[in-house]
Amino acid sequence: MASGRLRVAVIGAGGAGLCSAHHILSRPLTFEPPVVMEMTGQVGGTWVYTGDVESGAHIHSSMYRDLSTNLPKEIMEFPDFAFDPSLPSFIHHSEVLKYLEDYTDKFSIRPHIKFNTQVVSVTPVLGEGKNSQASWDVTFQTLDNGDPVTERFDAIMVCVGHYSHPFVPDIEGLEQFQGQVLHSHYYRYPEVFSSHSVILLGAGPSGIDIALELSSHAKLVSLSHRGPSLQWTLPENISLVPPVVRATSTSFICEDGTEIMADTMIFCTGYKYNYPFLLNDNGIMVNQKTGQREKLTRKNVDKLEELASEKLNVKSVFPIVDLLEDEDIVGTNGEQGHLPPLYKHLFHARFPTLGFIGAVKIVIPFPLFHCQAQYFLSVLEGKCQLPPPEEMLLECREEVLKTQNSGIPLKYLHRLAESQWEYKKWLADTAGFEPLAPVLSKIFEASRDSRNIDPALYRRLNFQILNREEFEMKGEVPLSLLNAL
Repeated sequence: MASGRLRVAVIGAGGAGLCSAHHILSRPLTFEPPVVMEMTGQVGGTWVYTGDVESGAHIHSSMYRDLSTNLPKEIMEFPDFAFDPSLPSFIHHSEVLKYLEDYTDKFSIRPHIKFNTQVVSVTPVLGEGKNSQASWDVTFQTLDNGDPVTERFDAIMVCVGHYSHPFVPDIEGLEQFQGQVLHSHYYRYPEVFSSHSVILLGAGPSGIDIALELSSHAKLVSLSHRGPSLQWTLPENISLVPPVVRATSTSFICEDGTEIMADTMIFCTGYKYNYPFLLNDNGIMVNQKTGQREKLTRKNVDKLEELASEKLNVKSVFPIVDLLEDEDIVGTNGEQGHLPPLYKHLFHARFPTLGFIGAVKIVIPFPLFHCQAQYFLSVLEGKCQLPPPEEMLLECREEVLKTQNSGIPLKYLHRLAESQWEYKKWLADTAGFEPLAPVLSKIFEASRDSRNIDPALYRRLNFQILNREEFEMKGEVPLSLLNAL
């Protein structure tokens, strides 16, 4: 890296952005204070609850009014900042937002945040030499129609989350359905569905949680589910049905031919990645001699060789269509869950000074951010060495091909689930910071098992960490649940 302190831009002031900013500030000899760009007027990201919304409106948060965490706070917290110990293990979403606000103030992050600021574009600026690292031109503007401003940074940490742009699969005939259709992103409270017959597509954590909420108000709730049978007893007005394949004006047809009459469909089908500031219709070349920026299309990329032959002082060339594309990988779909080419779920393989904190899914978020941010900064500091870009690209492509050949949809490529513990330990061991306590994975398994046994009661459990290896569990729940664990 270049001599002197490094300047890092952090995009987003949710949990990942705040954690990244904190760790940058903790290294003042290596890094200048971060510049955090946040589109809204406050910290918290997805944990900032938005009240009444219209389906289709652009809102960031997927929080619904009565949502409580489905993970105990004891494993959700950043390792260097604890939740209020007087709180129960499973807490209302407003407590998580307060926690992030307290974290912001504890580590003096707020002065470094540009609120109400939208990032328009992020463009790599290549240095000289084969092994030189890219710096970045970031163009941003305030949301009160301020003029765009471009500043240069040594590295970028993308921390925008992936729970704000709903993914809605194609359902044959859906346009004929005369009832209400919405994504769980726009669900806020169950009372508005009183006396409705509701079908939910997807029985993941959100689908089950919303189904249970609706069961106290709706006439009938149908939970469309492709996976194995659920282990718990459904309330009387909730039925488990096969996957929906077609819609009529008043009903939905399942893959076994079953017809479900309904007047409301809620898609609980997850979210798409959305990084518009990384997408460019044309490449950009910066002539360092004149300072001019010139767009290059695929058709005239050969101009690069012409410029080189003329020995012009061209330090910066960006001859690819966008930062999330890899033409050598067939069948990629970034929207549904694949971000090529992403090395170790973190570094852009071509431009490793561009990092994605928290792009992985099915993880415990805050501890994951803690590990990824420290590893990324250790690489920038020179304490950890990455393979050459061509080797990282090759590993990314092999990972995609392995996933495709195994029949696993590419949308699962960045889902860690059980492998998250090995991944976080590898980050810690490689970068030389203290790994997470083993007790966290044990609590995770216990809370997951209790949720699978009875999703209506598991939040009554409370966990207490005794040491790095041990915990105890108690709560006002049936002994059958505690004994089953």
